[in-house]
Amino acid sequence: MFLSKRRNENSCRSRRRRQRRGAATVEFAICLPALIALTIGTIDLCSMLFLKESITLAAYEGARRGVARGRTNADVIARVQEFLDERNIQYSGNPCTFSSPDFTDADTLENVTTTVTVPCDGNLLIPSVLFAGIELSAEVTLRKEYKNLPIN
Repeated sequence: MFLSKRRNENSCRSRRRRQRRGAATVEFAICLPALIALTIGTIDLCSMLFLKESITLAAYEGARRGVARGRTNADVIARVQEFLDERNIQYSGNPCTFSSPDFTDADTLENVTTTVTVPCDGNLLIPSVLFAGIELSAEVTLRKEYKNLPIN
C-alpha cells in the first residue's frame, strides 16, 4: 500500500512538472516578441537621439567658425559638412540655412542663426519605416564678433 501511494505521488509530481514546463514555454512565446520589439525600439530611439545631438553639435561648430571676422557662410558650410562627414552622417546638398542677416552680412554683435537639417533615412542604426521621410533639424544662434571688413 505504501509503495502504490508513493508511485501515485511521483506520477502526480511528474504530470505537474510537465504542465508547468508547458506553461513556461507559452509564457516565453508570448513575452519574447514584446521584449524584442522593446529592445529594437530602444536602439532606434537612442540612435535618433544621437543623430539629433550630432546635428546640434554640427550647427554649433559651424556657427562658432562663422562668428570671427572675415568668415562667411561658405566657411560655416564647410565646417558643418566636415563635422557631419567625421560622424558618417549622410546628407544631400547643403545641409545649412542661415537667418537674415547671415555670417557674410552681419554687423558687429548681431545674432545669426544657423540651422542644420539632415534626413533620418540612412542615418539610423536600424532602418525603420517609423522614421522614413523624416528630417531632423537643429539650430544654434550666436553673435557675430566683428563685422567683416570690406574687400578692397
